[in-house]
Amino acid sequence: MRKPGLRGLSGAAIAIGVFAGAIALSSPLDEGPRELAVTDHVPLPCVESLCEPGPRGFVDRLDAELAGRIPQLDAFERRLLARTIVLESENSQIDPLLVLALIEVESSFDLEALSERGAMGLMQLREPTLRRELQRAGLEPDYPADPIANVQAGVRYLRRLLDAFGREEVALMAYNAGPNRILGYLREGEIPERFFGYPRRVKTELKRLRRVLAEPQLAVADAR
Repeated sequence: MRKPGLRGLSGAAIAIGVFAGAIALSSPLDEGPRELAVTDHVPLPCVESLCEPGPRGFVDRLDAELAGRIPQLDAFERRLLARTIVLESENSQIDPLLVLALIEVESSFDLEALSERGAMGLMQLREPTLRRELQRAGLEPDYPADPIANVQAGVRYLRRLLDAFGREEVALMAYNAGPNRILGYLREGEIPERFFGYPRRVKTELKRLRRVLAEPQLAVADAR
């Protein structure tokens, strides 16, 4: 696979413009132009499937998938999580199966996953990033590893990376390695090959999920 150099990335110029003043700041991303609707911190499941977000029946299929991956969640909590994944993905114009693939690669659906660098929860966010994203949405987590809050913050963070870097592959690298780090390599001319493994793993899991759930994309977040 050819490494995307600075000239080969349609979104590179945008990324540099967005991130130019961010390297020396504690917050790695500016607010950006996209404003997402504030959702309830605990989005209650619908009584009838017609009012669920996403294609009809998709929350049901996702709920069943989560039952096998996170058996310790009770039925009510699991349904809230399934609905949150679909709702946040829909609001952010991201394929919900991409979010699921990211969760698999980041934490293997371990609610209590904690990295050596302090990233936590399903989407492996560090606490400052999580709190910053939720604050922008007017939300507060009950605790940092709360799966609902973790997904809300993680999806919104991914959306801003997609907007900043312009290509899904590079945004995934930034999610994994840090946006300032990836920006630095773009400014030097190319991203080292070792960073390409992460988006490949996410894409491989995404293909598997599409086979398992047989669900067409709601909205593919790829600004090619």
